[in-house]
Amino acid sequence: MNGNPWPIANCWMTLYYLERGENIKAKKTFDFVVKTVGFHSFLGEQVDNNTLQANWDLGLGLSHAMFIIILEKMFKK
Repeated sequence: MNGNPWPIANCWMTLYYLERGENIKAKKTFDFVVKTVGFHSFLGEQVDNNTLQANWDLGLGLSHAMFIIILEKMFKK
């Protein structure tokens, strides 16, 4: 909606960069996800471009699962 970024898409990009060994790019995309968590640290479906606050649905299971997978991959290295 309105061209807002999706945290799940940033998680996918983070996983892609980790698999390619591009750790700086992975950290940049993951930092965006962390910076834009919403109330109670829930990931939103989208992030408002102006406020960088999570909006729409909050607490999406797939986004949180991807977040955990990323943490596991980042800290196994």
